[in-house]
Parts: sequence; structure tokens; C-alpha cells
Amino acid sequence: MRMILIVVMFGYSLAALADAQPSENPDWQTTAQSIIGSLDYVAIDYPAAVQDGTVVNDVEYAEQREFLVMVSDLLAQMPPRPERAALISKARSLASMIGELAPSQQVASASRMLVADLMEAYNVVTAPTAAPDPASVADLYATQCSACHGLSGHGDGAAAAALDPPPTNFHDTERAAQRSLYGLYSTVTLGVSCTGMPAFPALTENQRWALAFYVAGLGDDPAAVAKGEELWREGVMREALPTLASFTSRTPASILGDREGTSSLLAYLRHHPEALLASAPGPIQRTIDGLNEVVSAYSNGQQDVALQLALSAYLEGYELVEAPLRTIDSELAIGIERDMQVMRNLIRDGVPANELASSAAKLKLRLQDASALISTSGSTAATIVMSAFLILLREGLEAILLLAAMSMYLKRTEHTNAMRYLHLGWLSALAVGVVTWIGIKTVISISGAQREVVEGVAALLAAIVLLYVGIWLHRHSTAKQWEAFISNSLGQSLTTGTLWGIAGLAFIAVYRELLEIVLFFETLWLQSRTLMPLIIGASLAAAALFVAGWIVFRIGGKLPLRRFFQANGILMFVLAVTFAGKGVAALQEAGWIKATFLSIPRIDWLGIYPTAQTVGAQLAIVGVGALWLTYMSHRKSTAGKLGT
Repeated sequence: MRMILIVVMFGYSLAALADAQPSENPDWQTTAQSIIGSLDYVAIDYPAAVQDGTVVNDVEYAEQREFLVMVSDLLAQMPPRPERAALISKARSLASMIGELAPSQQVASASRMLVADLMEAYNVVTAPTAAPDPASVADLYATQCSACHGLSGHGDGAAAAALDPPPTNFHDTERAAQRSLYGLYSTVTLGVSCTGMPAFPALTENQRWALAFYVAGLGDDPAAVAKGEELWREGVMREALPTLASFTSRTPASILGDREGTSSLLAYLRHHPEALLASAPGPIQRTIDGLNEVVSAYSNGQQDVALQLALSAYLEGYELVEAPLRTIDSELAIGIERDMQVMRNLIRDGVPANELASSAAKLKLRLQDASALISTSGSTAATIVMSAFLILLREGLEAILLLAAMSMYLKRTEHTNAMRYLHLGWLSALAVGVVTWIGIKTVISISGAQREVVEGVAALLAAIVLLYVGIWLHRHSTAKQWEAFISNSLGQSLTTGTLWGIAGLAFIAVYRELLEIVLFFETLWLQSRTLMPLIIGASLAAAALFVAGWIVFRIGGKLPLRRFFQANGILMFVLAVTFAGKGVAALQEAGWIKATFLSIPRIDWLGIYPTAQTVGAQLAIVGVGALWLTYMSHRKSTAGKLGT
């Protein structure tokens, strides 16, 4: 049926090479287009040839095998690239799969992967230079296409009955899900031999793209288009579709994945592709764009500029989706964060430009993997709930433990009058956090680096205060100091400085966490179609934090007062170590401190990160604590000897 198509497409591509050496293809974009079109047909038509491991149509099956021979030959004519040999090998593997009567899904997947690899290796242009206007070619469709496809696109035009195979029915949703807009554009450009579908070389490129969008949208329900507009305005799938090319180069099935209820959004974009250009790029796309700018600046000798661009690419881009990505693939999320720190180190070290470009290329591939994961599962209700739960629980745990410990201390030492200062501290943090968020959205501009600096400095300040408090609690838990404390301090009024210190520590502990929570929750809000999953996740986390605080109260209430002081001192010390690690990590993300990586586990809950600087800060806290314990032990031993 399509044997002539094979010969014509092959000859069409070879004609472009007639005046060139095999290694030099001046019109390789046309050759690539032929390859992609062939693989497109393999993915779509293979099920008509092979079903359940049996050939059901000998002619179709023979054509499928011929397609792969042509693809391998055309790949060999592509310009030399390091990836060309691998592409040819994959084409031969695909041919072997067809020869072995592999399942349709496996063949389709391998075909799509080969197309994606070809596009990546040769940077194939798969999108129009400007947003097409589908409505503008309605008359063109009526005069040029409706005789075969029908005015409504059902494949029932006046000339359809005489055509074999029959014209495409654009309302066939199953087939439409497997055709990309680029594939439709290629069909309009090259035609389909051995059918009634001619090429349209007289049409401009813009007209061919507009026709591709127009016919793709013929089967769309107007109500679905309207619903899709609502979803797009809510921010649904913005990360999955950051550019026009991300929409035109992929099939609807691959874009949607397991995502349910969002096919209407694709219908809207088919009718209004300009929306893709009008929308701001998502966080991951901003990161990828930023990496391109980094490589460009570094290649031009602008090392300092490249470093700042690398920081912005992370803080204004990837960091915004890091938390939700962790709930999907924590290894990938942490790996990307590490790779971005490695890139900043490479810039500081002044490595050759090609080494930095290679690192950026690998990082962009991982970012694309992250984008695909987020697009297929990042906006499901379950993922949003889990992300909101883990973010609030992780960011709020240290604060709630600190507030609970301080509250129990004031209660056990009969300083309940000071509770209002504690409440003033954390309530003020909430208020200032809300004002900060509103200000960032409306009046002021706070960069990601400034945000990380605030968090880092606040964490380190809290670590110092907590270390002091922990030492103070331990000192007063010793026998003689305990007796002096009981007789002189219990129930007595605290000094004004101490009261405001309590309020200040509560403020710092809560405010630094709010900066992270607000940032991550805003990103989740954009990914979710409704607020309900976000509210559910936050509510569950709040309940878990309440239980954690209640446990501290229960344990603290049952311990003898002296033991309570000892336990509270240990808790303050652990929190000091945690805050020290997180503080240095934040300053590393802000670019203030270089990251020297170590082969140790990462434990976010304890602020343990695999860098020499974070571990060094924590060891410094541990060292001060150890010196204090040694000093106290020596002092106690000396006092015992003097007493005898």
C-alpha cells in the first residue's frame, strides 16, 4: 500500500544529497523530516500489520520493514555527529524488534524514543517560528482539503469514496492521540504517496503549520476548548508545555501520560497556540534557558556573569519545583541540585569552556527528565497532597519542637507570664511572613539569592542561640547549680532582655521556615487545579506537627524537673547542629560559600548535607559542646578533690 511512499520519500531525501558528499548534507533538515515521518508511520501503522505476535497483514508488515531499512540508510546520510552511530544502531534494533513481531506498544515506544534522540542530536526544528493562526486557513482547508476529508474532517468528502486508502478521519481520537503536530505538518509538506494526499510545496511554511493545527482541532468539542482555557489560566501543565516546540514535537498521548482530565487543555492550545508564547516559562524551562545563558557568558570570558546566571538558574528556576519533585523521584531531585552546585564550582575553578558546556548539556537532559516526570504525575491530587504534607512537616518540625520545648520550660519553671512573649514571637513571624509574601507579589522584589541569605543567616543565628541555651540548661542541671537555680530563680520574674530574647528566638525559628513554606506552596498552588489537595496536605502536616509538640509536652511534663532540663538541653543542642547545617547549606545555594562534596548520606531532617562546609559547621557546634562537657567534667572532678 505504501511501497511507493517508501521509494518516493527515500528518493526525495537522496535528491537533496545529489550534489554533496555523503558526509555533507546541505539539506539535512529535510532528510530528518523524512526520517521522523517514517518513524511516525511505523508507530501508528504497525498495529495494523502485527497483532498478538502474529502478522495479520503481509503487505503492511513488509512495508514496515522497508521503512526501517530506509530510516537506517537516511540516518547514514545525516551530517556527522557523535550520536549518529548510536542512532543507526537503535534503528537496526527497532528493525529487529519488528522482525521478531514485538508488541505494538514496544515498537511505538522505541520509534518515539528514536525520534526524540534524533531531534536532540541534531537540534531538529520542530516548531514554527511564530504562533500559527488556525482560523486563518479555514477557507484554504475548504478549497484544498474538504473534497477528500470533508468540511468537518470526518473523511467523507465528495472524492473520498474513490480513494483507497480512504482519507484520514480527523475525529478518530485514538489515531489522533498518536500523531504530533509536527507529524501533521510533515504530511502537509511531503504528502503521502500511494494515497490521495499530495504535497503542498506552494503553501508557505506558516500556512502549512496553520493547516496542521486546524485539522488537528477539527475533532475538538467547543466545550472542551473552553474548559481547556480555564485549566491553562489556572497554570495546569505549564511546566510540561513551556514552549511551542514542546507542544508540536510530541504526541497528545505522550504529553498527557497518565494525567486524567486535561485533554481539554490540549484542545484549547490547538485552537490558540499563541497562548504558549504569551505564557511565562515554567521553573524548569527557566533553568534550562539560564544554563544556555551560562554557557554563552562563560564562553565569552565572562566568568563572574556566568556564576551569577548559574545561581539565578537554580534559585529562580529549579528550586521552585525541587520539593514536589522529591515526592516523585528524590534521587533525581537531589542529583540535579548537586549537579547545579558542581556547575558553579566548575565556573569558579575556571575549567575549559567545552567542559562546562558538556556538564550543562548533561544537566539539561536530567532537567528534561524532571519536567517529564512532573508533567505526568506532578499535578495529580495525591502528589500535591503528599508534597504539601512533606514540605510543611519538614520545614516546620524544627520550629514546632523549639516552640514546644521553650513553652514547656516556661511552664515547668513557673514563668508562665513570659508565655505572651513566646506567642508574640511566633505570631509576629506569621504576620511578617504574610506581609513578606504580599510584598514580593506586589511591591518589592526579593531574589532567590537574597531569600537564601536571609534563611542562612537566620539559621546560623538560631544555631548560636540554641547552643548557648543548651549549654545553659546543661549547666543548671548539675547538682549544685540546680540547687542554686531552684532557690534563686524558680518562679522569679525574668529580665526584660531574657523575655525579648525568647520572643526573638521564636520569631527567627518560625520566620525562616515560612520563607521556604510560602515559596514551595505557591509553586504547588500553580501545579494544582484546585486548592483542596493543598489544604488536605497542609492540614495533615499541621496535625502531625501538633502531635510532635504534644509529645514534647507529655514527655516534658512527666520528667523530673532536673531531667527535663537535661533532656531539653540535648534537644536544643540537636536543633543547634541541625540549624548550623541548614544555614551553611542555604548560604551555599546563595553562592556565598563554595560546596566541596563528600561521600556521605544526606539527611535533611538533621541538616546533614554531603559537603565539607556544612559538616564542618556542624562539627564546630559538636566541638564546642564537647569542650563544654570536658570543662564541666574537669571542674566537677576538681571540686570533688577539693572537697575531700
